[in-house]
Amino acid sequence: MIIARVPDGLRVITQTAHQEQCRAIMSAWGNADFARLRPWGPVVAAAGVHDEGWRQWEQHPGVDGEGHPRGFTAMPVDEHCAIHARSAAEARAQGARVGLLVGMHVIGLTMRRLGLDGPMPVLGRRDASVRALVRAEARHARALRAGAGEGPRLASWAWAAYRLLQAVDVLSLYLTWTGLGSGDDWTLPRVPRCEGDEAGADLRVSPAGEAACSVAPWPFGPEVVPAAVECRMIDDRAYDDDADLSAAVQAAPVERVLMEVTAA
Repeated sequence: MIIARVPDGLRVITQTAHQEQCRAIMSAWGNADFARLRPWGPVVAAAGVHDEGWRQWEQHPGVDGEGHPRGFTAMPVDEHCAIHARSAAEARAQGARVGLLVGMHVIGLTMRRLGLDGPMPVLGRRDASVRALVRAEARHARALRAGAGEGPRLASWAWAAYRLLQAVDVLSLYLTWTGLGSGDDWTLPRVPRCEGDEAGADLRVSPAGEAACSVAPWPFGPEVVPAAVECRMIDDRAYDDDADLSAAVQAAPVERVLMEVTAA
């Protein structure tokens, strides 16, 4: 869950609602300066399933030791890895390219986004659950690449598509989590303008109102990108246990928050 403290309490957005917002944002990608990759369909599909493994957990969310709802950053490593593995498995069922992209995303979540957030850590020094996840996803990736049979061409497409997925993922988090609420600027690093653009462009994300952000340079087709997302509002308090939190979340009505992305 993505949990944000707002004036009315805690705004809870499920990871599956977040991925739907990502799908909508990705669908608007592309203009004369930022080309859509070919094929494009798997990129949009990956954006829409990259957190699918959370669906089961979010039916019964948990609290931490002090009774506060556990957001996605407060999960034990082994739980994270199990959820990520489910996301990757769900994506593979959508096709080789979708599975390849989400598998890269899953590995990146444990390895500093494959270098986008700085030098990758040494795998051998990570937790056993992380090592097992990365190695398993690497095996799946090899099988998916072999089945597709495109060699370097597929690798080039996948690396560009992965960076697009990261950009849209973080852009959604900016809107729904801590970026917009804090008034900070964020950077989406090394966003490719086309396949083979290794350096990419750093996109600046800034507040543009209570429920909107601006992006520069502008990578989308329309002048304004709608980015509505479903949420629930719950009390900002300590909960007795997981069941107490689950009951509060289930009792809260689903609201649709209208958000948007605009050109700077």
